[in-house]
Amino acid sequence: MKYVLFTVFEDSQATQTLLADLFKKGYNGTMMGASSVNHTFSEKKNAPMFSLSNYAEGVKDPNLAVFFIVEEDRLKPLQEAIREQTGSFQKIHGAMMVFPLEQYEGSF
Repeated sequence: MKYVLFTVFEDSQATQTLLADLFKKGYNGTMMGASSVNHTFSEKKNAPMFSLSNYAEGVKDPNLAVFFIVEEDRLKPLQEAIREQTGSFQKIHGAMMVFPLEQYEGSF
């Protein structure tokens, strides 16, 4: 069975190092810039959920959302690597969640 490990990390050099290390260990995933609802709406009044002007100007989101699709036998080592390098999310702030993948088509 495959699982989705969904993570959110603050975007920092330490996060880039973590993701590079996971890649070297054979893990691949999809990354997206992310911002919390609180951050988005406390910074600006009536802020849009997605701003093309910010995208065009290269404004970085404060977080990265990353998801990995992995076989069950690779899930625990991935979680352990993330816990170790984030200091259980004390050195790199964020979170991770796991969802069983009932259906899957593709080449990941």
